[in-house]
Amino acid sequence: MACLGYVAACHGAEHTMSDLRAKYAVSLRGSTLMDLVGIGAALGFSCRPLRLELAELDQLSLPCILHWQMSHFVVLKKVTRGQVLIHDPAKGERALSPAEVNKLFTGMALELTPSPAFERITPKPHIPIAKLVGKIEGLIRSLTQIAVLAVAMQLFALLTPIVAQWIVDGAIVSGDRDFLLILALAYALIAVIKIVLEAVRSWLAIVLATQFNLQWAGRIIGHLLKLPVHWFEMRHTGDIVSRFQSMQAIQQTLTGKLVEVVLDGGFGLIVLAVMLLYSPMLSAFAIAAVLAYLLIRVLPHGIYHRLTDEALALEAKAQSHFLESIRAVHTTKLAGLEEQRRARWLNLFVTGVNKRISAQKMSLGFSLGYSAVFAAEAIAVLAVGAIMVMDNALTVGMLMAFISYKDDFTSRMQRLIDNLMSMRMVSLHVERLADIVLAEKEPTDGYAADKVINRKNFSPMIEFKNLGFRYGANMPWVFRNLHLSIRPGEHIAIVGASGCGKSTLVKLCLGLLEPTEGVIEIDGMPLSQFGLANWRRLVGAVLQEDQLFSGSLQENISGFDLQTNFELLKQSAHLAGIDQEIEVLPMRYLSQVGDMGSSFSGGQKQRLIIARALYKVPSVLVLDEATSHLDVEKERDVNLAINSLSITRLTIAHRPETIGMADRVVSLDASRYSVSRVGSF
Repeated sequence: MACLGYVAACHGAEHTMSDLRAKYAVSLRGSTLMDLVGIGAALGFSCRPLRLELAELDQLSLPCILHWQMSHFVVLKKVTRGQVLIHDPAKGERALSPAEVNKLFTGMALELTPSPAFERITPKPHIPIAKLVGKIEGLIRSLTQIAVLAVAMQLFALLTPIVAQWIVDGAIVSGDRDFLLILALAYALIAVIKIVLEAVRSWLAIVLATQFNLQWAGRIIGHLLKLPVHWFEMRHTGDIVSRFQSMQAIQQTLTGKLVEVVLDGGFGLIVLAVMLLYSPMLSAFAIAAVLAYLLIRVLPHGIYHRLTDEALALEAKAQSHFLESIRAVHTTKLAGLEEQRRARWLNLFVTGVNKRISAQKMSLGFSLGYSAVFAAEAIAVLAVGAIMVMDNALTVGMLMAFISYKDDFTSRMQRLIDNLMSMRMVSLHVERLADIVLAEKEPTDGYAADKVINRKNFSPMIEFKNLGFRYGANMPWVFRNLHLSIRPGEHIAIVGASGCGKSTLVKLCLGLLEPTEGVIEIDGMPLSQFGLANWRRLVGAVLQEDQLFSGSLQENISGFDLQTNFELLKQSAHLAGIDQEIEVLPMRYLSQVGDMGSSFSGGQKQRLIIARALYKVPSVLVLDEATSHLDVEKERDVNLAINSLSITRLTIAHRPETIGMADRVVSLDASRYSVSRVGSF
């Protein structure tokens, strides 16, 4: 997807990755060449897939897409006699020798030529930070207080060089000790006031940053958890964490650097005006040095921005691998994969570190450039200033005061330029965070709230009409033309070979996936109109990937209910067949679960999750192999207990004993389905 976006941008169509992801479904399983052909055609390209040899690369119409390392795609930008320039979404722009390309290129390429249907798209304006942040209570008031204190500090700072000048030209020259004492006390008073103001300002900045983080982070995590499941399925965990952490860089800009930029810019001009009053000639040296440093920072900014972007992406991949290794530590140990996982993580980590080092080299260059430019400027000012003192154009005190103002001016300008460049870099974090904040939330509202409120008297009819689903436009259908009506109180078992779409069907029923074709109706109302939030209040579900949370057993079973119904809690545990095992624990229902239930067996976790589903007192219960880790006897006891509830049930199972308790059986097989009574399938 990134390669297609890059090629489209080269031809004048600036698509954002978030737009492409939203418009064209691509899973983490990756894309095939035919997927790229389909999406490329939708973008207005005439696509030509090719098989070719390395020597034929220079005959391709550029930019084009190459299949790389049997694992992903890259963009071929330029071919010369001794060098091949590619853009790798994972590693950025790279110049490779033909020998290196020969090891990585698989022989498959895709030419993309704009067709008459191709439309140029101007790049979207940068996303305003205010759109991401929203309303933060107390932000303007706190920023105003900080700015007022900072202004007061700067005003007192402007007085310091003048006092120093009076000490040299007045007290020292005249030998007036009383005047010297007065000036020394004034200097000390100014210093004390500055320290007090700085302490208050720093404390207010800490309070502001804390309030900002609490409000904004809470809002973002709330929005993140309301995004649809397919949004998470298209992203690695580490990438999501990395994007969420971009909030810190934006917060630092808004609560710190923004005030600094305004103050440094405003007071820098005031200090410059004072410098010009002392000596326009000496001021010219300082202005020239500032302009030189500005060029040093601005000219290579594009490269620095790209390196930082690539480093963030690579670090997110390494973080994803790290989290994956921690989650799968049992598998890693049993399969003896410790060294392989370490080596793979280290490769990802080192690649990110190398990219970060490249960016840090540029930062070092900026620092050295600053030192060189302003060292030359300081020497020039001191030498020319000394000559002016000799010529009686300045006094010694005036030169000292000018140098103080000059140092203040150059440090302000350096900080201003650095902060402005950092704020330009914030656009990178804004784009990354926008992928979360601007993503469309799952539509949960509907018109069935009254039925949910009176759910004790509501047992819905569930209908699948002409239902079809596939994971992408060029991917095979999981199933199609499925029709099924589930009557209130009926027990339906879904059977079929692994991978035939059983879990997909129940996820569609729960609103975790959207049908590619057809509609799901709840009591005669399309699920989208009924409302996902309303529907999920009525449904208890146990899916294969369900997990327990850190906390007590009571919290996990009750769904962290702040007013736990203990009678219902124990009844749910009893129905799930886990109550006796809880009662023998030292802390009973207050026993801690640990990290995702790591201290419990697979069967115990399944029964705890079943108890959590039953605590909701659902009208519909969906079980996706919810008892697969139980022995036959325990599974029968749990099924009989649930059977006594007389609620609508949708069950995925393989064991004949569980299937035999159903009223009807839906058999899925190779995109087809059949419905039969128990005993006839």
